[in-house]
Amino acid sequence: MRQVPAKNKQYSYLIVGNGRLSKYFQHYFSFKKISYRVWTRSSEESFQLIKQSAGSILVLIKDDELQNFLDNNHKKLTNDKAWIHCSGMLSTNLAESAHPLMTFTDELYSVEKYESIPFITEKGRKSFKELFPELKNPNYEIESSEKTLYHAFCVLSGNFTTMIWQFFFDYLKSKNIPESAAYLYLTTITENLKNNLAPLTGPIQRNDKNTIQKHLESLKDHSVKNIYISFLEAYDKMTKEKIVENDK
Repeated sequence: MRQVPAKNKQYSYLIVGNGRLSKYFQHYFSFKKISYRVWTRSSEESFQLIKQSAGSILVLIKDDELQNFLDNNHKKLTNDKAWIHCSGMLSTNLAESAHPLMTFTDELYSVEKYESIPFITEKGRKSFKELFPELKNPNYEIESSEKTLYHAFCVLSGNFTTMIWQFFFDYLKSKNIPESAAYLYLTTITENLKNNLAPLTGPIQRNDKNTIQKHLESLKDHSVKNIYISFLEAYDKMTKEKIVENDK
C-alpha cells in the first residue's frame, strides 16, 4: 500500500522509522493519496540524500532516540522543510510536534477512524493545518511547558488502565472464567465515563471503609496492592482539592 515515488521525484513526506505509528501514517497517507517515502537505518539510500526530495520530514522513532536523531541530522533550522515529530512529551526547536491522542496496536484502522483522531500541537508554533494541510483531523493546542504533564496523563489513563484490566483478565482465566465475561463491565465503564457526570461507582465512591480494608487484606500478596493504595491516596487528595476549590 506504500507509495514509493521514483528517485529524485518530489513527495510530500519523508517518514523516518517503520514502527506502529509509522505504519499508521503510511496507511492514512495511502488512504488520502498523499505521496511519501519511508527511511530507516537499514535503507540503502542515505538520509541526507533522500530527505532532499521531501516536502516535510516526519520523524517517528522512539522518544528516547528522537532528540539525538534531530541533533545529528538537523544541525540548523531551515525554512524549506518542516521537521515534525509526534512525541507527546518532547518540545524542541529542531522540530514541530503533533501528538495523536490515540492508542496504536498492530491493527490498521478505517479511514473514518483515522480522520477522527485528535492531534495536540504546541501553542506559538506551527498549527496542525500548517503541518498537515491535506488532513482535517480535529486539533488542539497546549503550552509547550504542559507537554510532559499532558503525556503523563495519557499514559496513566491508557497504558496503566490496560495493565489493570490485563491483571483482571488473567485472574478470571485462572478461575476458569472467560475474560469476555468482563467485557460488558468494561464497556459500561467506558460509556459512563463518556456520558455520566458522576461515573465513579463502588466502595471508593461510597466511602465503604470496611470493604476497602478487606480488599487490601485480600491483596496482601499481590503486586497490585500498592496500586490500590496509591489510587486511594490520589482520590482522597483530589477530593480535598475539589472541596477547597469549590469553597473559593
